[in-house]
Amino acid sequence: MKLFTLVLSATFLLMSATLGITGEDPDMVAYFPFEGDSEDASGNENHGKIEGGSKWVKGKFGDAIHLDATAYVELQVSDSLHGDIFKADPFTISAWINPNFEGTTWEHIWRSLPGASGHNTFFLNKDQGLLSWRGQVGGWTVLCQSDGGIVEKDKWMHVAVTGDGDKFKIYADGENVAETDFQETRGENVTYRIGGTGGETFAGLMDDYAVFTRALDEDEISLIMEGVETFLPVEPKGKLATQWADLKR
Repeated sequence: MKLFTLVLSATFLLMSATLGITGEDPDMVAYFPFEGDSEDASGNENHGKIEGGSKWVKGKFGDAIHLDATAYVELQVSDSLHGDIFKADPFTISAWINPNFEGTTWEHIWRSLPGASGHNTFFLNKDQGLLSWRGQVGGWTVLCQSDGGIVEKDKWMHVAVTGDGDKFKIYADGENVAETDFQETRGENVTYRIGGTGGETFAGLMDDYAVFTRALDEDEISLIMEGVETFLPVEPKGKLATQWADLKR
């Protein structure tokens, strides 16, 4: 029995060492490292389904997903990623993007459906180089929007949008580039998409994509830019030998 327990513990230890992650953030509801698949690594099983043309390429951290102008990753609502997640509660959307500007003028980084419902959507505008967060407040409303000249073609940049019940904030490469008063939106979303469809699509690369049910502060945004696995509690792989010795005692 002791031998079985030792083997089982060693197997778990090796898996943890390989992944590098031994902690998690309870407010993280979805995390897509895009390492060859669209699986949710947060533990909430909000797995994505890739639609349209895509491929795996070298990313900001390991692999990244390349979406052409027909492609997106579709997510269904769940208990954790529910339809009112952006309505009135704190939230953060964080991602690394590298747009090639082959999509439409307004490109979706994050889209909520149906359009007549909450439609909480994070855009970039390739002509103006701006970032915009929009939603339904009586009608289609620009909730928070940056100045132009921020987003560049074929260049990696980290983008994030947060809402804390008091303010909306947009970040570009860790810098707070827009801030407005918080407004409650309609919600009632039934589907979410990474990327867009129809008249507003995204084309290019995305990596290290995460959604939280809290508003990360500026220091946390700067940290998550270094990689979600850096942001989360991590057990250094160098401790593997020490942990194995402890198991054998």
